[in-house]
Amino acid sequence: MALTLFFQLFLFLNFTSAFVHPGLLVSDTDITRIKAKLALKLDPWQSSWDKLISIPYAQSTYKNNAVSKVYRGTATVETENAERLWHDAAAAFNLGLRWKVEGDAQYAEAAAAILTAWGEKLEVLDKDDDQYLTAGFQGYELVNAAELIRDYTPFAKNGLATFNAMFEKLFLSKNIFFLNHEAGSEHNVKHFFANWELGNIASVMAFGVLTDNSTLFDYAVDYFKTGDGNGGINNCISNLVKEPGTGNILGQPQESGRDQGHTGLDFQMLGVIGQQAWNQGEDLYGFNDSKILKGAEYYARYNLGNDVPFEPYTNGIVSYDKVSEASRGAHRPTWELLYAHYAQIKGIDAPWTEEYKNYTVKAMGGFEGGAGSWGEGSGHYDGLGWGSLLYHLDEDDVAAAANVSTSNSTGPSISTSATAYIPSSTGSSTSTSAPISTSVSTSTSAPISTSASISSSASISSSAPISTSVSTSTSAPVSTVTTSSSTISKQPVVTSNSTSIYPATQTSAFNSFTTSSTAVTSVSSPGPIYSTATTSQSFTGVTSIASPAPTGYYAEDGEGEGEGEGNDECSE
Repeated sequence: MALTLFFQLFLFLNFTSAFVHPGLLVSDTDITRIKAKLALKLDPWQSSWDKLISIPYAQSTYKNNAVSKVYRGTATVETENAERLWHDAAAAFNLGLRWKVEGDAQYAEAAAAILTAWGEKLEVLDKDDDQYLTAGFQGYELVNAAELIRDYTPFAKNGLATFNAMFEKLFLSKNIFFLNHEAGSEHNVKHFFANWELGNIASVMAFGVLTDNSTLFDYAVDYFKTGDGNGGINNCISNLVKEPGTGNILGQPQESGRDQGHTGLDFQMLGVIGQQAWNQGEDLYGFNDSKILKGAEYYARYNLGNDVPFEPYTNGIVSYDKVSEASRGAHRPTWELLYAHYAQIKGIDAPWTEEYKNYTVKAMGGFEGGAGSWGEGSGHYDGLGWGSLLYHLDEDDVAAAANVSTSNSTGPSISTSATAYIPSSTGSSTSTSAPISTSVSTSTSAPISTSASISSSASISSSAPISTSVSTSTSAPVSTVTTSSSTISKQPVVTSNSTSIYPATQTSAFNSFTTSSTAVTSVSSPGPIYSTATTSQSFTGVTSIASPAPTGYYAEDGEGEGEGEGNDECSE
């Protein structure tokens, strides 16, 4: 029986801190550094670049493989063809990177052709649970590619809207559906291993940045911090243990009793989430006393051949009483990023991460490769890689970074004018182009923890309590945006945790309410604020969007029990 999903996105247009573009896995700072190193022919940047431009997945002649249906799961009766998508996602990113570095429009054009073709053709992702792997891993990869060519004028005018519409319908809807634990197999919210959820968090976050949607970005950040599934950082790193000999605190990863290949995938995805957030001024790397690093140190120590403590683990579905030796020593191109951030940018002691970075670089031939350069199979395309090119820092880079605040400031002031991207609802037109006019000063050196006060004159009729008050404050100047009144029917209503801005994951209350165009609400962002100026804010109207269940999803009771179908990410 097909399940219908309603998810509610409140677009607080007025408090959106200006997103930095490009601002996912690649920033302008990264591009500037790469150009400087290549001009001097310095390694490992030069060797990594030479490899990138030599592979078929980085040529302007690359032809897309777009199809209408993508199947990844082995449980489906259809022939698996997901490699078409992951090959194209890698190619689009590689080509976008070439355009940023070389400035030759032929590469941007080739990347745009790939993304536009998928936007026009793709209609269905697999009905098997593996659809959520595709929605997560290839989701964030495709969006990272789009972010690189977001400012390529022909794509911005003729392809981006097509890509966004497809992504919202087939990827974003599945990301949210999955993270809200609506899938039939999620009778236990910890049913899926950490990497499944991490990919979907990364995808939602990336799309939020691409489309200047702070609600999506904040949703991903909040799930990472407090999510009840295994993608929440406190479940992803399930236990804290003491390192033998030093007494240092290490983080035992949720999948470490399963195998090391998938545990390595967890850290690849944690790096993606951490870097995407960091480039927007949100320090998830440092969240909860740098818990990502504690886990990375545990993983690196063990996979370098050393012993680690292990606390017995169970989540009601699987149980492990010892750390797994399966695929021990597995490596993925993510350690340049983790080492650069923690040890070099922040100056935190990370000895095992450094050693594992060196081990990975050596194993991969002197530099971390990227998707399309180091083997086939989905495990080689779950991440985009190219860490030695994008993130490797020498002494001069570290010294330069020391002179810049590494907290959450983005440096110079930013003034942007953008069109808010509002997900469309089924059966009616919901396209809006309410302009955001945001002038933001980026002089703060740390995120401002905000709390906001909402007062609204919206008329609400409901049979269940609706939280209309969220408390926050902000100092960023905001313009007033007016939207027409709208009536929303059968939307999930937050019946607890009044600060939530996305649907409660376990709510049965559905209500109808009307928002008036004269409602005045003072709102601010729960994310970092880049301003020292204090101003009042006014907001007119709140838009709630109803979205159907992910296309092609059919849930059956008991689907994906245990460690078989639905509980085993099969990228290794």
